[in-house]
Amino acid sequence: MTVNEAEKNKVSGTTKKHNPLIQAFGAMERDAVDMTVLTREALASSVVSRQWKDWVKGCSTDHQQQARAIVITINDDSFWNEVEIILAITGPLYSVLRYSDGEGPKMGEIYEKMDNMVGEIKDIMTKDDNPHKEDYPDAEDIIMERWEKMNIPLHSLAFALTPKFYDQRYIEKPAPGGFVRKAPNKDLDVMRAVMEALQHIADNEAEFKILRDQFSEFISKKGFFALPAAKQDAYNKDAIDWWGSYGSQTPNLAEVAMRVLSQPISSSSAERIWSTYEYIHSAKRNKLNAKTADKLVFIHSNLRLVSRVTESYKKGPHSKWDIDPDNSII
Repeated sequence: MTVNEAEKNKVSGTTKKHNPLIQAFGAMERDAVDMTVLTREALASSVVSRQWKDWVKGCSTDHQQQARAIVITINDDSFWNEVEIILAITGPLYSVLRYSDGEGPKMGEIYEKMDNMVGEIKDIMTKDDNPHKEDYPDAEDIIMERWEKMNIPLHSLAFALTPKFYDQRYIEKPAPGGFVRKAPNKDLDVMRAVMEALQHIADNEAEFKILRDQFSEFISKKGFFALPAAKQDAYNKDAIDWWGSYGSQTPNLAEVAMRVLSQPISSSSAERIWSTYEYIHSAKRNKLNAKTADKLVFIHSNLRLVSRVTESYKKGPHSKWDIDPDNSII
């Protein structure tokens, strides 16, 4: 290890035993890394400025060593190449986090998005020119460990109750990571979780049997589900709307499907409401009574939702904050 490498490692707190890429997956401070790239030129200018040099002169010996290491790092192209690689690899993970943090019913999509995310990361990391090709198993272990902690049978049930995942157009679509897509009922782990969730939802054994029988009708596309319109809409129509249109043949399962698929997948929406409440019922407005504050929060939140369907929101400067500006429920 060279002196320059030692100084850089002293600043970053890393050694060769602890791969910074794997640490990035653990910390996932992607916003900070992204901002570092955007400010690269400004950083390079700042370390050659008179103010920087004067500041370094007045520092202790330890801080001067760290300052030298910072200058070396900022001017090191290999460091910035590493940053770009980290951003590329964590991009799919960041997209899933942003999607999960949005508003609206997304329970039916998260299982599939997690599968795609793992495949996309695999595609990026296993490229021949990626210096971290050998680190993919470690990265996958970290992702799957987190997913296992969060995953519940309800995710699998929502996945299995989303009609488009049984459509041949979906199954034949190439999957990232070289994985092969398959319908939810062909996945043993998914079906085991589906049965567990249905049993938990059912009040008794008789209702559990009804749900199982109706689920069988759904995945077998029997009766009303065999209509050409039902099959066509399964791929193109929102899952909740689809069950509202074609679920009358299996009323018990349709009710379960609409309730499960309508759920958000994170508490972000509720937390945003509390943030809005804190903004409205501030220290300067602490004499607001609860009813007035509630009404103001209601108006504020709904005005925000209404604004998201405007043309200026979809194509204006705010659109960059959405994963899919054309989707009104994200």
